Amino acid sequence: MNNISGHFAITDLNNDLRPALQTIFSAEKPPSSILHGVRKLRKGLPGKNIVFFPSTKNGGLIPCESRLEAAYCLFLEHDRTIQIYRSQPVTMDFGPRGRYTADFAFLRSDGSIELREIKFSGVMNDPDIAIFYSWLTDALARLDIGFRVETEEMIYQAPRLGNLKYLYRGARAPDSELISNLALAILQELRGALSLREFQRALQQAGIPPLVAEKLLFQELACYDENLPVGPHSLVWLRSNQK
Repeated sequence: MNNISGHFAITDLNNDLRPALQTIFSAEKPPSSILHGVRKLRKGLPGKNIVFFPSTKNGGLIPCESRLEAAYCLFLEHDRTIQIYRSQPVTMDFGPRGRYTADFAFLRSDGSIELREIKFSGVMNDPDIAIFYSWLTDALARLDIGFRVETEEMIYQAPRLGNLKYLYRGARAPDSELISNLALAILQELRGALSLREFQRALQQAGIPPLVAEKLLFQELACYDENLPVGPHSLVWLRSNQK
């Protein structure tokens, strides 16, 4: 096995790519809490808009090369089937086709691994780029690794992105399974739909941090109308399978 560290370009994809990704997923978190990939990103790099996304799922900061990538992290946090993810995970060397570093890699709860490239849709109008990503999708599929290009057309959907941003402040609030269960029990006792603000007040009266309400919504343990912008007056209710 030539390289499973992820710090050098992988040439033998058949033998090295999956072990390299698994090594990265299981690596210990650094003292700095910044979960750097193969490119050590830092703020102030020319031509880059570096963002450090505070990930609760990974317990550290995920370096992103753009605000679009940082926004995509919200979808990775929200997807309950994704256990762990990393940015700039590995560089692959395809010989004459050149080298390529994916923007994200993630591990699902069923053990499957997927890579993602984040691009503005206009870039995909370049036929050479479109052909390369089509070839890459097929090449990775043969290794049983999923791949897809995500653009702003999916990421910047309203009101979904705004709702995830609003609720993620609660997802980052410290709590425990016990607190979440108590909050859900309170929501069940209140019966029917009530406003988010009313739910927060009920939690506060029980000595539970109000932000736990947003956490339950972000984790889809409680419901709201996702077709509308979420806010204090949004109606919330218990999921039907939790009654």
